[in-house]
Amino acid sequence: MEGKKKKFDIKSYALLHVILLLYSFSSVFSKLASQQAPFSFLFFLFYGLMLLMMGVYAILWQQVLKKLPLTTAFSNKAIVIVWGMLWAALLFQETITWYMIAGSIVVFAGVVLVVSQHE
Repeated sequence: MEGKKKKFDIKSYALLHVILLLYSFSSVFSKLASQQAPFSFLFFLFYGLMLLMMGVYAILWQQVLKKLPLTTAFSNKAIVIVWGMLWAALLFQETITWYMIAGSIVVFAGVVLVVSQHE
């Protein structure tokens, strides 16, 4: 497939971000499961929801890769860091620190460097 460029498709790009949003919820369900008593109903419920999110994500990720280049899809995956911080602040009342923001910037910069080298 070398030499073939996939054209930009706004629907595929939007689908990618919906998929990444769903993927970010797997960490929310994981944290909720960790706050429950082991082997309780709620533990299994949240753990099951986390596995469901991961399964749906895995299937949809493969579908979006049919429409978008891997470098494009992977570089957009870094947005999950932002979603994770947002869910931590909104759902778990955690504080977003400057260290977290700086770390996110470093990750984004690293992704940009890696992706730009392959173009």
